[in-house]
Amino acid sequence: MVAEKTSAFGEAWNAMALQTMLANQALAASWLRALWVPSLARRPSAAAVAADLQHAALGVLGKGMAPVHRKAVANAKRLSRTKLR
Repeated sequence: MVAEKTSAFGEAWNAMALQTMLANQALAASWLRALWVPSLARRPSAAAVAADLQHAALGVLGKGMAPVHRKAVANAKRLSRTKLR
């Protein structure tokens, strides 16, 4: 079970790193678009910016928990099978 947990946390770490990179790229692209063409960009409110950041953080956490959840569910199913004697 230790090897399964280690691999699940490794997968989670990689998934979170990738999602963080994608979220950072999306945020940087939106800021660069606002700087490049200021006439087309509307100034977002503080609440909209906070919502975008919260959505990005929840996406990172969701991607990180998916491998751990998958392994935990598989272990629970495997351990719940009882042998009838």
